[in-house]
Amino acid sequence: MSKNNASSARALGVCTNLPSACSHAAARTPLPMDDAGSRCPGCGASLLPTASGKASGAAAVRQPATVLAIVGLLLMMVLAGWWFMRAADPARPAGAVPVVSAVVGLPTSTAAAPGAGPASTVVPAAGEQTLRVHGSNTVGAKLAPALLAAFLNQQGYAEVTVQAGDKPEERVLQARSADGKARVLVQLHAHGTATAFSGLAGGQADVGMASRPIKAEELVATQSLGKLASAGSEHVVALDGVAVMVHPGNTVPRLSLAQLRGIFAGQITDWAAVGGPAGPIKVLARDEKSGTWDTFKSLVMGKDALVASARRFEDSAELSDTVALDPQAIGFAGLPYVRNARAVAISDGDAAPLRPSRFTVSTEDYALSRRLFLYVSPQASELARRFVNFAVSDEAQRIADAQGFIGQVPDTAESVAASPAADLPASYRELTGPARRLSVNLRFLPGADQLDNKARRDLDRIVRLLESRARQNERVLLLGFSDKTGADCSNLRLSQQRADAVARELATYGVRPAVAHGYGPIAPVAANDTPAGRDRNRRVEVWLTSADVKALPVEACR
Repeated sequence: MSKNNASSARALGVCTNLPSACSHAAARTPLPMDDAGSRCPGCGASLLPTASGKASGAAAVRQPATVLAIVGLLLMMVLAGWWFMRAADPARPAGAVPVVSAVVGLPTSTAAAPGAGPASTVVPAAGEQTLRVHGSNTVGAKLAPALLAAFLNQQGYAEVTVQAGDKPEERVLQARSADGKARVLVQLHAHGTATAFSGLAGGQADVGMASRPIKAEELVATQSLGKLASAGSEHVVALDGVAVMVHPGNTVPRLSLAQLRGIFAGQITDWAAVGGPAGPIKVLARDEKSGTWDTFKSLVMGKDALVASARRFEDSAELSDTVALDPQAIGFAGLPYVRNARAVAISDGDAAPLRPSRFTVSTEDYALSRRLFLYVSPQASELARRFVNFAVSDEAQRIADAQGFIGQVPDTAESVAASPAADLPASYRELTGPARRLSVNLRFLPGADQLDNKARRDLDRIVRLLESRARQNERVLLLGFSDKTGADCSNLRLSQQRADAVARELATYGVRPAVAHGYGPIAPVAANDTPAGRDRNRRVEVWLTSADVKALPVEACR
């Protein structure tokens, strides 16, 4: 072979991606290779040398017949894997080819974020795994894909692609290791929170996404999987506010929960009745399968039915954009979906009206704040359980922030009282005046001093924050509150017990609060006539201060 022919000759290779993901792979198109690291120009997958030798030049060397046989065998294995993964998604009709919509850009650093566990330096075991994540559109539209991509990267998968599914709320994520020997197929279906629990119960889902807690009847339906409301199965992955939205030109200043209920039940039909410009009100709402609708129905509607003329939406972004274009419209969606509409301040009972913001949602003081969940059975695959554990890490909480939700890594704010109510005692004002409040409230199970699942993880996060601020010589204040169920004396005692319970837990980490004091049912952040309102009132606020403070005497019941 002459020198010129040798330099101009180029080897050929075929794309190693799945045929469903790349047209070059599906057609087995011969592609030129510059070197062993060459990749497909269509999808970026690595190329496998063919037996046909070089792209040009009479002196191209013919490969042995055994190489051709190996190539054929490898292609048969790729096709078999493709058909196997198609079978894992029974909803995809034969012949449907998803379109690659994005290649997820992932960080190359393997440094572990605080609380995220060790960074992955291991190569994933060879083979293929499937992970089915079903449920809430609020979680599934933006947050879940970002969490899944970061998780798979952490687990050693260097390339993650996102493909469109058969329906608007369905996507498929494919990941593979750098050597191509390990692959994961993620089926992401976001048709509403109810489908999380029906999918788990029916064996169609490994992880359930929810924008509300699991209901009693859903616990019964999934009881064969274990108790999904337990700390090992129920995981709060972010916080969100259900924002009530109007047109940017609508001047209505604020709305109470009672007014909202009247509007969405069709009892208030003109904007002038609630301080806005005169004109008919057009009601927009999420669909019946939506966890956002379930949350709104629980927090606002009570037993009242949605007005029959309401226009329903499966997609939060579409609902928001419709409100932003109609001066007479009102609707609701998760906080990241406010977009070009205007969020209205909401009040609950005697509490002051608040707009959804990072701080008011983080503390869950905002009337329509909510938790976003992942549910996983103790019997689930190791891959599913590792993903859910990653989703509550500090690294994942920063991802939630980046996606427009509210992460759960505590931060401090300037002095922000629980409520501007006039009955806040002087001791509360004196303690909190020079202090900074953490953007977290620790909440409890009804009638007990037992922390709920979220609060248990929040304690770990608080300790990490305190460790990072150890040199600032700050003192911790724990101020407890109760709902108004039962006698005031019992509630005062219960609020003290809750503050003491948190103090005992922090002491196990070597943190000894300067003050742990209960104030009973005063300064509610919500009305006490609904279960959701009572949940929000049962809390311990956490404050940091550099001032010299002394423990307060426990108030005697009278």
